[in-house]
Amino acid sequence: MEDKAKNAGKVAIVLEGGSFRGQFTAGVLDVLMEHRVEVAACYGTSAGALNGLNYKSRQIGRANRVNLAFCNDPRYMGAQSLITTGSMVGYDFMLNDVQDRLDPFDNDAYLANPMEMYACATDVMFGTAAYLPVCNAMLDIDAVRASTSLPLVTQPVEIDGHLYLDGGAADSVPVEHALEDAGFDRAIVVLTQDRDYVKGTYGLMPAAQRAYAAYPYLLEAMENRHVRYNEQREHIWEYEREGRAFVLAPPRPVEVGHVEHDAAKLLDLYIQGRQEAVAHIDEIREFVGK
Repeated sequence: MEDKAKNAGKVAIVLEGGSFRGQFTAGVLDVLMEHRVEVAACYGTSAGALNGLNYKSRQIGRANRVNLAFCNDPRYMGAQSLITTGSMVGYDFMLNDVQDRLDPFDNDAYLANPMEMYACATDVMFGTAAYLPVCNAMLDIDAVRASTSLPLVTQPVEIDGHLYLDGGAADSVPVEHALEDAGFDRAIVVLTQDRDYVKGTYGLMPAAQRAYAAYPYLLEAMENRHVRYNEQREHIWEYEREGRAFVLAPPRPVEVGHVEHDAAKLLDLYIQGRQEAVAHIDEIREFVGK
């Protein structure tokens, strides 16, 4: 666990996941980068972790470019990838072809940025959240894979003898960890659902119970995720009222799906993120500079 004393008085950024709903986050982060808003640490869950990588490498526009360019590519994400690779997310294509050649990731810039990066994943054995450091985006890429490994449609990732899946099962928005456990003073929180959203029960529990019968704590976490998530959002509003969180959320219900092939919808959500960040950029800068 991070040193709380070391983080006292500092600001973190916390990024919710949500697959292609992360386009909203991409828009927010691009504006923050354009205005050189920097924080001490980033905690990302699932797609939030992917967006966090580009924020740390300071690659404005990259997340949006990649999603728009490949949302209809069967190698990137979708049923064909699931059939051919056993994973709905085309990790080989995403982390090799795209990262290295098609839209290269700047790992040198990533390493030069002192901001700490953590990917939130769920420990399959215990059903609890793990906040995995991503010190080097190339060497620690398994931490990001673990955070984004959706239950039932991707394989768990093994790191140091532990199996991990998508962090959303245990901690969708790791703001309590950043403020209470890690000891940060304040946090920018980027949500990918609107403020009135209420999560319902997980519709694939029967399939999950068959697939993960050997992991009762994981099943418990998945079955109760909606309860924890809705309670967590109440905590976020409380942090906001206290001045400890600055929250950015889509201004209306998000119509982008987990797997989205409509590039116009993705671009619209990205623009929404930009507009929200631009509208509040002076407040954000003041919040970070306190």
